[in-house]
Amino acid sequence: MMERIIIDTDPGVDDAMAILLAVKAADRLKIEALTTVDGNVGIRQVTDNALSVLELCGADHIPVYRGADRPLGKDVAYSDDFHGSDGLGGVNIRPERLKTMEEPAVDYLVRAAAEHPGELTLVLLGPMTNAALAVRKDPGFAQNIRRLVVMGGAEHGGNMSPVAEFNFFHDPQAASEVFQAGFKEIVMVGLDATGKVYMTPAMRELLYLIGTPISRFIHKITRRYTDRRWEINRVMGCQLCDPLVAGYLIDPGILTLEDAHVEIETQGRCEGMSVVYRTKRYPELQANCKIAVDTDSRRFFDVFYLTQFPEYRTEINAMLDREFR
Repeated sequence: MMERIIIDTDPGVDDAMAILLAVKAADRLKIEALTTVDGNVGIRQVTDNALSVLELCGADHIPVYRGADRPLGKDVAYSDDFHGSDGLGGVNIRPERLKTMEEPAVDYLVRAAAEHPGELTLVLLGPMTNAALAVRKDPGFAQNIRRLVVMGGAEHGGNMSPVAEFNFFHDPQAASEVFQAGFKEIVMVGLDATGKVYMTPAMRELLYLIGTPISRFIHKITRRYTDRRWEINRVMGCQLCDPLVAGYLIDPGILTLEDAHVEIETQGRCEGMSVVYRTKRYPELQANCKIAVDTDSRRFFDVFYLTQFPEYRTEINAMLDREFR
């Protein structure tokens, strides 16, 4: 079944990889639009990055709508230490052909959902500011969306504080409002799941050797991303947070989901924390989402590589067999 999706994004190294993967899965995903949001870096840069990535992969037909330029009632906290000042690891590409649409992202989201009730999946790869503003603008927005698939949150620890993941930390008020808005279905893909999909040095090197413009681009933008992981955690490789969401949309069997009730802390030392109550343990609480509790890493990397570079199937399978033996 073809899933019609809108990708709300703040590119971002891993956002860019997720977009590239989703575009290549045209037999499974129909990307209606990209909407951009202030997050990894500022709104002007992330919007240019979205346009540049679409140009790179020849997806000029996908419109881009510029969204919120700041979180709701909170100071900005960027992630340029991992993503570079340009958001893409210092490659400094600029769009040459594409321009953003004139309609603001929030207006587009409300309009598209109202025109196609129950048909569109909203994929949130960045902070939830646009989604929260859409809920505020149209009380019917949540019910018009088929489902949300969210990269964010964590059940057991954060990356911006001991308890908070970046997207939720960047705009906790928006995350809280979205989780309380009454969407028909929310799938939360948090750090507990994304922590199991690390691109190893061998996986990254194969991208260079494959030698296509896209594989070389991914190899290049992940240099800083990989270096920072080593500097901070002494881990070789890089975590593919947003690409895991794209992989799940292509092949839902990649993730194991459980029903949960999730609340977001909006202030204090635990700001941005996603408090997860799995409802099988807390049956008195009503589930408001499904959380990813496990990841089939090999299955994900099969999707990641073979969807984008199927002509290198033999080399990819040999490399993955070695990495997962």
